[in-house]
Amino acid sequence: MPNLIESTIPGAEQLIAWFGAWPTFHDAEVLELSLRREGKSCVRVHAWRIIAVDSTGHFGRDHHVIVSFWFEDVLDLGLADFSGQNVIDGLTCEKTERGFKVTIVPCWGVNGYIEAKRISISFEPANARQ
Repeated sequence: MPNLIESTIPGAEQLIAWFGAWPTFHDAEVLELSLRREGKSCVRVHAWRIIAVDSTGHFGRDHHVIVSFWFEDVLDLGLADFSGQNVIDGLTCEKTERGFKVTIVPCWGVNGYIEAKRISISFEPANARQ
């Protein structure tokens, strides 16, 4: 995570405790984008932890969660290609001069960034078929 900012984002320490480290969000899926002129905007992402290869040669997954990134006072954004499926290659958070920037790196579907004065993170356990 650039600039080691996880300790400055409310809720990030709990997410790190859940996964054992900051997640890469590789192959995670963006489920929802909610943008508001006033109040909090949100990006919800279904994420999990990759575990060892099973007997069939496939990677396993556990610790499924829906992670919500909450944005207050959105300053700038650039989003494209939201579709019925939005698999991402990764997601990064960085500190900027004006606040924080979350960048969604695409695999298939949505990509872009949101910059806001303040961000926070919450999450809830999820079904593997979310």
